[in-house]
Amino acid sequence: MSDQGFELFETTADVGIMAWGETLEELFANAARGMFALMVDPATVRSTGRLSIEARGGDLPSLLVAWLNELLDRCEAEAWAPSEVRVAAIGGGRASGELAGEPAEAGRHRFRGVVKAATYHLLNCQKDGDRWRAKVVFDV
Repeated sequence: MSDQGFELFETTADVGIMAWGETLEELFANAARGMFALMVDPATVRSTGRLSIEARGGDLPSLLVAWLNELLDRCEAEAWAPSEVRVAAIGGGRASGELAGEPAEAGRHRFRGVVKAATYHLLNCQKDGDRWRAKVVFDV
């Protein structure tokens, strides 16, 4: 025991998802859906409003992380419960789309957990045959 009143310990507080899609837009949308499933029960959220989302990245894996983190940032900043995401375009190091949902209500929405960030740990995003696949680990 430490005389300082606390001690440090190592922990792993991560959860990962695998996502796939026929197109990059579908892959990015499915990765967002996987992330949202960690956060809130989608059956409790209505699509009453929309937020525009845009992210930039130097390559495809970093663009995916930037996209997911931008979604998280907007949900937190707007106190937003996400229900669905639409990816309009991916190209030139940029992803754009819309996030549907509504203002978060603790009494009505069933929140599952807090996702702090998408990370680069074990990150993979590539074409596999006729599908795009990604592995993303989230800090929770």
